[in-house]
Parts: sequence; structure tokens; C-alpha cells
Amino acid sequence: MLKIELNLEKIKANNKNQLKVDDNFLVKYAKIINYFGSIIISNCTSYSLLKELCSVAECYLMMNSSDSKFIKKALKLGIKKIIIPNKEIKKISQKISKNVIIARITLPEKFFINNMLPNIREEIREIFNDINSNCSEFLVDYDDKLNLDKNTLLTTINYITEFNKYPLTFLDPNGKNSDELEKKGISPFITSSSMLSEEELSRFFISIIDFQKQEGLIPTIVQDVHNQVLMLAYSSQDSLTQALTQKKGIYYSRSRQSIWIKGERSGNYQELCQTRYDCDQDTILFTVRQSGVACHINRYSCFGDKKFDFSDLYEIIQDRIKNPVSNSYTSKISKEEKLIIEKIREESNEVINYTDKENLTWEIADLFYFILVLMAKKEIKIQDILNELWKRRNYR
Repeated sequence: MLKIELNLEKIKANNKNQLKVDDNFLVKYAKIINYFGSIIISNCTSYSLLKELCSVAECYLMMNSSDSKFIKKALKLGIKKIIIPNKEIKKISQKISKNVIIARITLPEKFFINNMLPNIREEIREIFNDINSNCSEFLVDYDDKLNLDKNTLLTTINYITEFNKYPLTFLDPNGKNSDELEKKGISPFITSSSMLSEEELSRFFISIIDFQKQEGLIPTIVQDVHNQVLMLAYSSQDSLTQALTQKKGIYYSRSRQSIWIKGERSGNYQELCQTRYDCDQDTILFTVRQSGVACHINRYSCFGDKKFDFSDLYEIIQDRIKNPVSNSYTSKISKEEKLIIEKIREESNEVINYTDKENLTWEIADLFYFILVLMAKKEIKIQDILNELWKRRNYR
């Protein structure tokens, strides 16, 4: 997966167009990056900005120190993993789970000049082996002013992959070698001296996709924002370019031998929210916001009906709050927070005093409903709760 740098100092220093670089600007940029990959944030100490960025994208945080207090706070705000210099790893792994630690190894210039010498190779191997039990991944970088040629880069990568079995991310200035890195199962860490445009990010993404395996077409799995699979389509390079540009579900029809826009005839359009490619770069995943149904025989999904989950109930409750209905119990009780809390207290007691499994199921359903009403009233999303639970699993 593409990992793209969001370096606050670089963005501010290279603001050639004199744009107003505030938190809102950075969050909008993060949303653009999130279409194509995840974000590696550096030079950010603002808790409020980290929280905003994590709310719109999958974020990693690169740090130069092992400040455990700041790290724990950042994880609680939604940072997926922390990237720490290898010399700090053993110290921080005593306080933070290795599952959220990525060890950053900066290769010295001498390694690239003398990377065939046994003693130099052994030195690098020892660095990896010394800390591999204290982290979950590695990120390898170097001074990007070295301007490495492709052969030197690939020789280095081939050597590291001989002994390293952990997920690996490798520095790729300006995305010059992203396709080569992905072919070897390595995530490119794309850096730039300035902000990358949406067109550049789209170009990086498309350059990685292997269109040759199936004569210019690749399978495209389409899921909704709740992760229900909707359909399987095919994309050509042109259709993918249009989909990324227009942010729509746009595909290639094998029967008509032409590009088609989902919903052009039926009105059931798809808003493209995110794209990802698989580990072999020969299949892509679209996450879309589906309007109406996705299937041509009028079913929500080509694989069956819409699955009911908490998100559906939450959306119904939200609608009853925003657009009250006279005979709706939800509309009535949601007017006063005090009433909701009383019902939560009442249902909690009934859960505690259940009589059998069937009764317990009934009472838990009641409790969940009233909790969802309170959440909707306070504008707390289900994903917010899931994110909070996910964060907690990372503490010792």
C-alpha cells in the first residue's frame, strides 16, 4: 500500500502559492491522500490536528523521540502505528505494545557505496535482528539527497528481504520506484519537497497496477462504506483514470467494449470514496457510497440483499431525530436527553437481571437501541466507538 508523507514543515516551507496552510487545509489534503493510500505524518505536535487527520484518513506518526506520554495520547487520538528510530525501540517497547511500533532504520551512505562488503552487510543485518522482537514492521529510509539509481536501490532491497520477514516500507522520493517496490511486496513511502497534487497521486497509483496480466483489464471489487461487497467489475487504465478524476464508479464493459459509468441509465450512481490495490497489484478495491441499488436486477448487491447492521439502525435513528415523525417513539424520546438516560439505566438493570438466554438477547437489544439514540443525539458515530475499542487493544 502507498504510504504518503504529510510533513508539516515541508508544506509550510515550500508553499509557493502562498496558500493559507491551517488545520482545515491540511485535513483537506489528508482526505485527498486517503483516496490512494495511508499517511505518514511528521513534525506534528498538535493533538487537535492529529485527531482531525485521523478522522479522515489512516494515519501513521513518525517521531524522532520515544516520548511515551505523547505516543499514548496519539494512539488514543486514532494514530494507527508509531514510527520510531531504531535506537529508541527497546526503550519504548517496554511501555507500548510492539503491535503499534514500526522501527525506522536509516541506512548510512557507506552502505550504498559498499553494500557488497560482508562486514557492511552484517552490520545492517544485526540492526534488524537486534530489534525485530520489539516491533511489528520496519521502515527503511536514507538521505534522499543521495539520489540512488534503481540498481543500487534494488540491490539493497534484495539483500534486506533475504533475512527480514516483517512488513517493510521503503523510502521512495517522488515515487520514482513505487512499482518496483510493490512487486517485491514492499510499501513505498513517497516523499516530496512540496505537496503532491491529486493528479500526481493518481499517477503513482495507476503506475503500480499491473494491467498486463489480463490483457489490459483488472478485476475491480466494489464495496459500500459499510464494507458490504456490491459487485465485481473490470477497469481499464482509462476507466480507472476517469474514476479517480471524477470520484465516481466508472468501469470498462467487456461486452460493450467501452467505458461505462455506474448509474448512467438507472440513476444508481456510486460516489468513489477510496481505492486500494491488492498484494499482487492485479486487483483493485473500490469503496463507494451507493445511491439506490448496485445490481441490475434491482437488488442492493449482486451477491444478495443489503445486510442489516448497527449502521442501518443508526441511520434510521439519525433521520428520526433530524426529521421528526409524529408517531415515532424515537423522535419523541430523543427530544430529551434525560429520558434517554433513564431508559439506558432501566435497560441496564434488566440486562443484569436477565432470566434466560432469550430474555438476555431481548434486553441487550433494547439497551443497544437506547445507546444508539444517545449516540445519534450527541453525534457520536459507530465508527468512533470501533476506533476507540481498536485503540485500547494496543496498550499493555
